[in-house]
Amino acid sequence: MQPWMWIAIGVAVAVVIALAVLWWLRRPSRQLQKKFGPEYDRAVEQLNDRQAAHDELQRRARRRESYELRSLTDDERDRYVRRWRTLQRHFTKQPATGLLEADELLVELLRDVGYPTDSFEQQAADLSVADAHVVSEYRDGHAVVIDVQHGRAGTEEIRRALLRYRDVFERVAETDVSETTREELS
Repeated sequence: MQPWMWIAIGVAVAVVIALAVLWWLRRPSRQLQKKFGPEYDRAVEQLNDRQAAHDELQRRARRRESYELRSLTDDERDRYVRRWRTLQRHFTKQPATGLLEADELLVELLRDVGYPTDSFEQQAADLSVADAHVVSEYRDGHAVVIDVQHGRAGTEEIRRALLRYRDVFERVAETDVSETTREELS
């Protein structure tokens, strides 16, 4: 074989090895992207460093594993659903107040199922481990809560935020608020 053929084979092997190494190194990124969805991109953008974002997301996952999360009992779930429906009825008359009540109810629900509720950012980070979609809804809804507190939110924006909060509520409470509770059937 000609010497240039050996060089070409060596270069081809080196390229294949380099590509395999790059693929292997990017595998954790793909896994984190899949698990965290848009929250992965948010962490990379916020920290402006892919490795720091990976470390943060893995830290979130370890932190959440340390929680003793639980499902609500049927009675607890029914009480929460009734409270949600009540605030929805009040929402039509006072949308801003209804959204603030929904925010308080979500914090209480998160605490009851075992999440720490020290700050919104910590709650959102913890929820991001369980469900990337729900944390996006929670963040978007909470941004409107902040706007309501500063008198900057319109009724349609508040309505959309309540719908986002309802998605979070249903996910955390493991229920559908349109279902009928056992007491309502009695």
